[in-house]
Amino acid sequence: MDFNDPALEHLVNKITIALEENNREEATRYMDIIIEEYPELANILMNSIEFQALIAENEEIANNETDKQSQAISAEEIIKPGNTAEIDEKRIIDDMNAMLDIEPSTAQEYIQKGSVLTITEQFEDAIDCFDKALELDENNLSALISKGNTYELMEKYEEASKVYDIVMKVEVNDIYDLMSKGYVLENHQRFEDALKTYNKALKRDKNNSNILFLKGSCLIKLQKHKEAIKTLNDCIERYSDNPYETIFELENAYHNKGVSLHALEEDDEALEAFSLALGINPNYHYTYYEIGIIQEDRQKYESALKNYEKFLEFDNTDSEVVEAKERVEELLKE
Repeated sequence: MDFNDPALEHLVNKITIALEENNREEATRYMDIIIEEYPELANILMNSIEFQALIAENEEIANNETDKQSQAISAEEIIKPGNTAEIDEKRIIDDMNAMLDIEPSTAQEYIQKGSVLTITEQFEDAIDCFDKALELDENNLSALISKGNTYELMEKYEEASKVYDIVMKVEVNDIYDLMSKGYVLENHQRFEDALKTYNKALKRDKNNSNILFLKGSCLIKLQKHKEAIKTLNDCIERYSDNPYETIFELENAYHNKGVSLHALEEDDEALEAFSLALGINPNYHYTYYEIGIIQEDRQKYESALKNYEKFLEFDNTDSEVVEAKERVEELLKE
């Protein structure tokens, strides 16, 4: 499920990880944030096909743990935020049907129903809901982004592009709206437009670590590496200000900083940044590839090979890394 909002996407990912790790406290923490920041989407999220699959997987884990520990907790308790009612299959079906049966009267109600229709792959009906929301509020950013996203799911990319043209013209001032708008533009290769949007957001909150991270990543795509490093340093410095509401992990910032340093041929500093990323999260496997590239450039082929192999332990389908591994293996034979 993708609502084209980086903050929401991050929170959903955090819940996913918490469920996989059977960590009810973390899952509850992030679900509470969704309920507070995205009340109209919280119920949709909990009823989505993907989320219910996660619950089912976690319930199986919980049941297995019950065999080992009589105090094991159920899947419903793991994801229950605050006083939210327990989730069961009948309630989920009833809620989904109720949402599909409502006759919306406001733009937000049309967006909510359209989002449910998108989740259930009733795409044409979803587009109709988003259009009706836009009839009531022609500049509704949420409706536009949701409509564009639905067109993409339908593989109607030309129509989606036209919608995103309109998104670019919509004037928004809210920090989260600006972040969502920039994120959408960046995903569609409109990096200069995305950068302008992030800068506008930073005028409202110059110390917002989320915006700084997104801006830094966008600058890398624009190959403005010196500015990217400065922005990412500011981001790293302010990361601890709001760790539970931050849309990225700290290792992401160090990794991206290392990418820019390497692009500027400051490889010693790049390796230091990559080491810091792996020190925070040894499983952040993208960093092993970046280290391998530097070691290969320095003709330290054995070290490069080890890093490429480490990456492939996590993902053995990446053709670029597979080719890099085969390349240094040939170099070691010479």
